[in-house]
Amino acid sequence: MTSTDPGTPDRRGRGDIRRSVRSWSFRWGPTVAFAALLVLASVVPIPGGTAAGAGGALPFGVGLTDPFHVVGYAVLAALATRGTGRTRRGLIVAAALSTGIGFGVEVLQSTIPWRTFAWRDVAVNAGGAALGVLAVAARTAGDAVGDERAGNRP
Repeated sequence: MTSTDPGTPDRRGRGDIRRSVRSWSFRWGPTVAFAALLVLASVVPIPGGTAAGAGGALPFGVGLTDPFHVVGYAVLAALATRGTGRTRRGLIVAAALSTGIGFGVEVLQSTIPWRTFAWRDVAVNAGGAALGVLAVAARTAGDAVGDERAGNRP
């Protein structure tokens, strides 16, 4: 019997699983780790903050935590494109996934005495996620243009 016969145990199965796990870890590991970091940062008390947030605002009505929300969810969405792909559908899924995580974090915060749910934060998270996938789309489009100029065709 050869290894291609159906009755022969195939030892390659474990290797395929390991490759699959490594592939998943490469694509989703950084996203999951960063999402966990965002959740952790979103539930700790803010030094000098109130139950409604950090209080005060930056110029033009920008809240003190808004830049952190924008950057955090932009990075999360950009990382998520490694798993969802850089197609239009993949970018939309990455933005939706990141926005959903942001919404979930706000719901979680509603159960914590020193934090509150804020629709404004949900909107800022969604804006950050959109910026993140737009940056990936721009980079991907730039890479395609560079490939065409170099004579490489997809």
